[in-house]
Amino acid sequence: MLDPLYRLFGWLLGIMYDWIGNYGLVIILFTLIFRAVLIPLGLKSSRSMVRQQALQPDINEIKRLYPKDMQRQQQLQQELMKKHNISMAAGCLPSLLQLILIWPIFTIFRAPLQYIGRVSVENIGNIAAVLMKNGVITESVANNAASMDIPLLNGLRSSATSLAEVVNSGYMQLNQLINTEFLGMDLGMTPSYNPGDWFGAQSAIFLPLLVWPILTIVTMMIQMRITRMTTLTPQISKEDKEREKRNPAKAGQTPKDPSAGMMKSMTWMMPLFMLITVFTLPAAMGVHWVIANLMYILQAWLGYVFYVKPYREQQMMDAARYDKRLQSEGDEPKKSFLDRFRPKAE
Repeated sequence: MLDPLYRLFGWLLGIMYDWIGNYGLVIILFTLIFRAVLIPLGLKSSRSMVRQQALQPDINEIKRLYPKDMQRQQQLQQELMKKHNISMAAGCLPSLLQLILIWPIFTIFRAPLQYIGRVSVENIGNIAAVLMKNGVITESVANNAASMDIPLLNGLRSSATSLAEVVNSGYMQLNQLINTEFLGMDLGMTPSYNPGDWFGAQSAIFLPLLVWPILTIVTMMIQMRITRMTTLTPQISKEDKEREKRNPAKAGQTPKDPSAGMMKSMTWMMPLFMLITVFTLPAAMGVHWVIANLMYILQAWLGYVFYVKPYREQQMMDAARYDKRLQSEGDEPKKSFLDRFRPKAE
């Protein structure tokens, strides 16, 4: 189902590689473009989340008033969202889209010869057969070549005889042989979590590759921290505080915001997921994650400047006006949207 995306992303990366000729720079440029295109969707999601979180006190009040009537809760929440022209799907669709779009990247980085070098699947099989015949790769590697052709790239670079046979047979051209070297590192290799590889006979290969898992986790932690700092945290409104003063029995009855616990869980789950991913995919994936995380940080900052910060300032202005009105007029707070739904006994 996602094969058209594989082909599209592979075609874009292939065009960039033909132009730049450097695998690492191609990944960086592609990630910058990819994330820049998604930033407007991310900001739209941030705007929707801010507007939803701004209504959290009212949603909590609905839950407090009707703790056992889930149907009534849902009805009133839908009315509340409709009144403020908010769509619940607006905050979910961008995240779902980003999750779908990341899978083609996983696939392409595992098979650059096929998607970036534009070697057909049939010829991938023929190349694997040649390398297996010459003892360069094993049968299991050859059988998996259609989804993981990096061993074929390494085999062709290490065996001039096999490369000549493949080219002379018309299975590929020399300019289709992707060079995965970047800054002295082979981005086609998968970083190892085994200290024996870091300091053993292949330390020159695996030790430098550790920079990408480290940078991935560091940038992810920074991103999560900035996201927490720049995310609107629902607070008890002045009206709710005044209501609790008038009726102390209602103090502490407002349900806690479930997103707080979810955010705390994601703070630890996402870096763990990233860590597992970086150590199971080629190092090219690590380069992508590092640049993507930096772009996420930029997106979080933009969301804060355009949506969260103005809303917080508006909250402070509203609170000041509310205090001034109570002091000057001594009136009860004006009725809110939810007052007409409150039980008669309230």
